[in-house]
Amino acid sequence: MKTFTKWTFLSLLLFSMGWTEVKHLTLEQAEQIALENNYSLKSASKKVISASEKIKEAKAGYLPTLSLNSSYTRLDEAPTMMGMTLGDDDIYEVKTTLTQQVFTGGKLSAALEIAELNCESAQCEYERVKNELILAVKSAYFGILKALKFQQVATDAVKQVEAHLRIVHNLYDAGMVAKVDLLKAEVQLANTKQNLVKAENAVILAKAVFNQILAQDQTAPVEVVDILEFTPYEINLETCIKETLQFRPELNGAKENINILKQMVKLVKSDFYPSVAMTGNYDYKKQGIDWEKTWLVEVMANYTLWDWDARRSRIKQAEANLEAMQAQQLNLSEAITLEVRQAYLSLDEANKNIEVAQQSIGQAEESLRITEEMYKEGATTNTDVLDSQTMLTQSRTNYYQALYDYHLAWARLQKAVGTGFGIRN
Repeated sequence: MKTFTKWTFLSLLLFSMGWTEVKHLTLEQAEQIALENNYSLKSASKKVISASEKIKEAKAGYLPTLSLNSSYTRLDEAPTMMGMTLGDDDIYEVKTTLTQQVFTGGKLSAALEIAELNCESAQCEYERVKNELILAVKSAYFGILKALKFQQVATDAVKQVEAHLRIVHNLYDAGMVAKVDLLKAEVQLANTKQNLVKAENAVILAKAVFNQILAQDQTAPVEVVDILEFTPYEINLETCIKETLQFRPELNGAKENINILKQMVKLVKSDFYPSVAMTGNYDYKKQGIDWEKTWLVEVMANYTLWDWDARRSRIKQAEANLEAMQAQQLNLSEAITLEVRQAYLSLDEANKNIEVAQQSIGQAEESLRITEEMYKEGATTNTDVLDSQTMLTQSRTNYYQALYDYHLAWARLQKAVGTGFGIRN
């Protein structure tokens, strides 16, 4: 027990001092945390539950309803007729009513169909929010990796300029270069240090965004597993577009909404039919000494003869809403197709940029090496060395930009397609 207490105290002490090891999250782990904790996804899941309960409510409309009504009445005096007392001044009554809908002109079936379609629409919305969330996690994840690489590039740039500044100092002290070379190198060092500060702040911000998406404290320490491998994906644009039109949840949700509005047209048209219901009452009443029992069964029909064309107006409204949704679906289909095309072209662009940027790093490193040697021998200028260092920093930045842009473009293409099996990991 003493040993446990000692280690517990030590662990708490190390945690408070920031010495505990921060677990490195994989992309899959980050996605799982977001799917479990994200508030928007939780909200969408609750709406699916609500819509499923609405189906049960609609089904109940086909079944009989049973109601119980009880009352007590106190009269100022017992009822009389021609001097005879007909009852008591206390009246007790208990009535049970059973009602069964017989015919509604299709109102019940339309209401049930609407409830089922609303549930499917809510499921489509849940899938849309889920896809958006997964893309946001990937974007934030690669944002951290890119920010960390930019920070490393900026750190290396500072070290390179510092090393070159020492060389310039030595040459200046030996009287081999002018003071202007020394000043240029010092200015270059100041600029690279400023870039490093920006890169460090970018890392902090990227981690805050990542934590926010995962519904964690934005200041919580977080580390992610790097993804440096690059595997070009063999995909076809037309296949992507075809799968998009089949699997994208927004398009499926729009189809469900169109079907809902079709049922709404049927629902309002049902007002042109009579409604028929059967009712049974059992009445248990006491006014005086004895309880009286009565029952009845009745069939009631209701039909509106004239309503100043209110029903026709409701039909026209429903039909107009349907046509509007159909137009929105066509517009959405075009917009999503364009989104897929843009994601595909971005992926292709990043793929080509990786190869070019990778080659330029080696060329820039060799150029800097040669320029530094030439500068030591007085065969080139200080400006040429500083330019070569800048080119190397830019080449490394371009490579990591292209690498993580490729991963992000792939994630965006997956999201654009939806749940198409041919484009998933």
